[in-house]
Amino acid sequence: MVYLNFLNTSSIQFAKTTQEQLPCAVPTRIEKLYVNLRSYINQKMKVTEELIDKILEQGENGSLDPTPYMESLKYLIMEDEEVDMTEEDHAYLIFLGTICMESLKRTGLYKEVTDEEYIYDLEDANWDALEEADGDLDVFITAVSKDYPEMDLLDFVAFSILPVDEDDAEEDDEPVMSSEDGQLLGFIRLKALLDAVLLPKV
Repeated sequence: MVYLNFLNTSSIQFAKTTQEQLPCAVPTRIEKLYVNLRSYINQKMKVTEELIDKILEQGENGSLDPTPYMESLKYLIMEDEEVDMTEEDHAYLIFLGTICMESLKRTGLYKEVTDEEYIYDLEDANWDALEEADGDLDVFITAVSKDYPEMDLLDFVAFSILPVDEDDAEEDDEPVMSSEDGQLLGFIRLKALLDAVLLPKV
């Protein structure tokens, strides 16, 4: 990834600064190399925005069944000592979780997660990351997104559930859950579930 970060910041600039010193074909080749590498990185992600949108539409039409994933999804609605959630909150988490699991299944990435202790360890790791970010959601998301294997899926979860700054909120926007604490807990748990499926167990 170090090389890719270097390419991201340097290759186009190099092409521009050497335009007058090198034959015009050389910068063009460098730019093409950069574009091809970025395209390769994007192709490594199996869950695309298009797939998520398609499954989301099916979920909104009521044609998506959460039953095959309930063994994994039940973790999302476990009681929490500090955050009370309504039945609507639980339903929303199951809805989002089903979209995530179905996206993973259709791309061959899904596996059932039955080790609750492992998921709770991953949840704790995400809470630790939030604490290190001093509760700043932007800093937190940037930190946990770095090199994430299915970035479009993580973006979907974050966009669907995390609280929105008042400055960015539309007038007709309504909270997706009954409390911001519930939204944050929901995101952490959804991400921990994704982590359990996608990340290698250590």
